[in-house]
Amino acid sequence: MKSPNLIYIRHNKHTPAVAISSAPISFEDLTVVIKGTLEYTIDHQSITLHDGDAILIPKGALRKRKESGGDTDYISFNFKSDEPLDLPLVIRDALTSEIRLLVALCDDIYQKYYPDHEDPIEHLLATILVTMKNNLKRQSIHPLITEIIRYLHQNINRKITLSDIGQYTFFSPVYCDSIFKKEMGTSIIDYLLEERMHLAKQLLVEGSLSFRQIAESVGFSDYNYFARTFKKRTGYTPGQYRQSILSTSKKKASK
Repeated sequence: MKSPNLIYIRHNKHTPAVAISSAPISFEDLTVVIKGTLEYTIDHQSITLHDGDAILIPKGALRKRKESGGDTDYISFNFKSDEPLDLPLVIRDALTSEIRLLVALCDDIYQKYYPDHEDPIEHLLATILVTMKNNLKRQSIHPLITEIIRYLHQNINRKITLSDIGQYTFFSPVYCDSIFKKEMGTSIIDYLLEERMHLAKQLLVEGSLSFRQIAESVGFSDYNYFARTFKKRTGYTPGQYRQSILSTSKKKASK
């Protein structure tokens, strides 16, 4: 997914949510509730969000929010996207462990770089949206696929073979790969590589690890193989990708 254009970000922590007057919005609004309750009216539809819920309000919608009766902890992203987001208005139990980690990274980057450098947050926002979409998809798929995906994510930093998948699930490797491809549209190994590249991009944006440490973090013991794979999948070497993020951020900061 192409990174969206961030307009505004706010993490409201442990204070009441302010009221928002009824008005159409000219951007997309993603709000994730970490703790507390938010009450919205979207196009005359009343919606209440609780701990862990999220709302994705589309551009042009009539948005209104009540002032909360107590303290709330939520993060909001206002942004514009050139791509269809393909997510529902309300996403229940959206705050998975992965989303919580991405929100924490947004907080860290916000404190260090915002508003001079928006690109890292935009990349993280894109990852949040993709992760939410994938999580919703997993809820409606075969339980075996859910188990395989869980295993892949839990072991993303180590070598994984189809035999490992077979031993974990007690099904034959061929059957696992066949049903996975049927429901997910890709093989287990190809899915794993894409997830590793997504994680590598996040780590490159964060910038706290060396290239070799990033390679090891996403399951590659051979850095050269990782670099070749990353370039084949993204069109950039790891160094070029990190530099492109920094260069774009500097250009925005100089405007």
